[in-house]
Amino acid sequence: MEKKDKKPSSYRYYTLADLKKICGIDHKNSVEMLEPVSDVMPSELLSTTLKRNLQLPMINEKAKSELIVMPILIESWAMNTDFKPISGATFNVDPSRGLKGVADFLISKNPNAKGIESPIVAIFEAKDDKLESWYGQCGAEMYAARIFNEREGNNIKIIYGAITNGISWQFLRLEKETLHIDTQYYSIANMPQLLGAIQKIYNFYK
Repeated sequence: MEKKDKKPSSYRYYTLADLKKICGIDHKNSVEMLEPVSDVMPSELLSTTLKRNLQLPMINEKAKSELIVMPILIESWAMNTDFKPISGATFNVDPSRGLKGVADFLISKNPNAKGIESPIVAIFEAKDDKLESWYGQCGAEMYAARIFNEREGNNIKIIYGAITNGISWQFLRLEKETLHIDTQYYSIANMPQLLGAIQKIYNFYK
């Protein structure tokens, strides 16, 4: 991590303290933020894919992103084709404040998007096991998404996000000047519940 007395040079180095100091965004824990969630049963294809992929070594974030997160997002996209997940895009919104870098997954409510196009409604990040270490990064990307949307004339009030190590998922919501952090964790061990949580985010924007 960068020294604490320096401004973050990119999303990756943002902390919750940086988010407050630089962007004016506070944070709070929100109990069961997405509940109630209606289960969504996974397809046989997703179940088979994950069962196979989980036998491979998950040595870094890239592996988790490709082998676990992407198949789940493709499953959700197949049920919500008016959205599109965009993987590994450079998302430079305000470099002067360190709001730049690569986002693992941006979710655009634009089925014809071939790159980053507004409106962006969610950010998903694949990280290591310490999910709490990455709230700042995900929050900064969500804040940047709101700025990006506003510049494009899409005044979306709420942006969702998620941080995952592949196995566990934790969701966030940026609303006004507060980053809400869900106290509940979702897991691929209960895939219907996890897919239901993701579906609830899609439903919010329909």
